Amino acid sequence: MNISQAIIESKDNKRYKELLKLKKGNKEECLFLVQGEDLVEEAKRSEKLQELIVMEDDEVPCHLSSVPTIRLKRELYRELAEFQSLPKFMGVAKNSLQTIDEAGDSVIYLDGVQDPGNCGTIIRTALAFGYSAVALSQDSVSPFNSKVVQSTKGALFHLPLIKEDLKSFFERGYHVYLTALEGVDERTISKLEAPFVLVFGNEGQGVKKENLKLGKSLRIEMNGIDSLNVGVAAGIFMYRFRKE
Repeated sequence: MNISQAIIESKDNKRYKELLKLKKGNKEECLFLVQGEDLVEEAKRSEKLQELIVMEDDEVPCHLSSVPTIRLKRELYRELAEFQSLPKFMGVAKNSLQTIDEAGDSVIYLDGVQDPGNCGTIIRTALAFGYSAVALSQDSVSPFNSKVVQSTKGALFHLPLIKEDLKSFFERGYHVYLTALEGVDERTISKLEAPFVLVFGNEGQGVKKENLKLGKSLRIEMNGIDSLNVGVAAGIFMYRFRKE
């Protein structure tokens, strides 16, 4: 794409309206925005980059010149961007949700987790500590929400993401371990029996009551407080039960 390509100048442009919708995540097509040079490059390396988004007359690097390019007026580019400091590039990426058959034997499960930062942090931490997949309940935030994508720092390109009911894992013979205030001290458990699902609940309500019946509840022993942010708690549990 060369620099003379037509520039989208109006908020009423159909393609621009579609881009704005992607900021919230597209659950059906699994299209999402990536913002910043690092994420765009990661999407390109993973062969998931569908379109490049640049501002008005910005040059496109040679190694990205084969990617279909969308040019936006500065005001529209700023509206699409997530942060005050404008990224050098943005892009549209595609990453399909996987099936339960591709979950592997050490799954992290998010049961109604709503905060995009928590979700993205947990996905990134799961990759760092060698877990096989991250599965999400239907009422969890979309893993393709732009804030989730940003906080994964590219990890979502390297880990299977699954939308599935927890009961489906239970029925397939997975050992279910759930984090709950009423659980047993995690220090009494030497390791999790594979294949397993390690479950983290909603920021306010925790794991759903009906899901607590599916397995063994664990807790972190603490002094002075009774709970931690789910992203922090997940990091502790994932480090604790990572594969050696």
